[in-house]
Order: sequence, then structure tokens, then C-alpha cells
Amino acid sequence: MANSLYDLLEVNQSASPEAIQASYKRLYAKQVELAAKGNEDATNYLVALRDAFGTLSDADKRRRYDERLAAKETPLEMQEVTAQFIRKPIFALLALVIAGLILAGYRANLERTRLETERVRLELERSLSAAREAEQKLELARQESQARLAAERAENQRRRDEATELANRERDMAYANQVSRNLERAEAENLRKKEREEQRETQRREQAERQRLQDAERQLAREKAYLRQVEQENRRTHY
Repeated sequence: MANSLYDLLEVNQSASPEAIQASYKRLYAKQVELAAKGNEDATNYLVALRDAFGTLSDADKRRRYDERLAAKETPLEMQEVTAQFIRKPIFALLALVIAGLILAGYRANLERTRLETERVRLELERSLSAAREAEQKLELARQESQARLAAERAENQRRRDEATELANRERDMAYANQVSRNLERAEAENLRKKEREEQRETQRREQAERQRLQDAERQLAREKAYLRQVEQENRRTHY
């Protein structure tokens, strides 16, 4: 347990203001995170550090404190005080006055410590409340951002689905049109083929008919020639 403000700040009584300030900052940094998390011991320790630094960093306060500290550290055994009180009432009265002043100072210091502790507690509560509020706002903003991104993703997906469906319909229509054109071309080709076959068949029949007529004409000519020959021979026979 610290016996003095110097012990609390971990410096000796002859430490320079710079050394006191450096030690205060070092010790304060060790405890401030714990105090922010609600550690009551750390909070009380910070209050004590602030009070000690406030006293020792001010030259007049430090001088008065050194005087009180020197007075408290003066060895006074109870028997000696009793003897002096009996022998010298004036010194006993002075001792009582000094003790009263020290007690009053101690009580005042306790009250300042209590007030400072309450102030630090309120500051920490406000800081924690502000941090929670900021965290809530951040969470709300994050949720809104996620909802917005989800809506954007859903809209983009809907557009992609619509584009895919349109592309599929256009592809199907193009395929159907191509199939229809192919069928039309096939039908036209079949029709042309049929017409060519019919034309060839007609030409073949016409050729066959011409050949038949020619054959018939030649046969008729042969028969006519034969009949003329027979007729001539008959004429020669009669004459």
C-alpha cells in the first residue's frame, strides 16, 4: 500500500516535475483501458493518480504537502507524547491541533477523492454510453448497408434472369425460324425435285410416244411398200 503520493506515483520525494509527469503518464496508461471496461479498482486508482499528480505537479501544493508529510513522519511515540503533554501542555495542544489539521486534510482529501471518483465514474458512463450509441449507429448503418446490398443483388439477379430469359426466347425463336426456313427450303427443294422428276417422266413418256409413233410410221411405211410391191407383182402376173 502506498504511504505517500510519491509512493503512489512510484517516484522519490526529490523527483523532478518531468519525472513525476512521465511516471504519471506511464501508470495512467496501464489502468485507463481497465477503467474503461468498468473495473472499479482501476477507476479508483486513476482517481488517486490524478489527485497525486495534481498535488505534486503544482509547486505550492507540493510544498504544502511535503510540509504535512514531514509533520506526519516525525517520530512521536505515544509515551513521549503523553510525557510531553503532562510536562508541556502547550506542545500537547499544538500536537492536537496539528493532528486535527491532518485529520481535516485527510477528510477533505477523502471527499475530493470521492468527488473525483464520482466524476470519473460519470465520465466513464458517458463515454461508455457514447460508445454504445456509436456502436448501435454503426450496427444500424451496417444492417442498412447489408439490406441495400441485398436489394441491389436481388435487382441485379432479377435483371440477369430477365436478360437470360429474353436471350433464351430470342434463341428459341431464332432456332424456330431457322428450322422453319430449313423446312421451307427442304419443301421447296422437294417440290423442285418432284417437278424435275415429273418433267423427266413427261419427257420420257413424250420420247417414248415419239419413238412409238416413229416406229408405227416406219411399220406403216414398210407395210405400204410391201403392198405396193405385191400390187406390182400382181399386175405383172395378169399381163
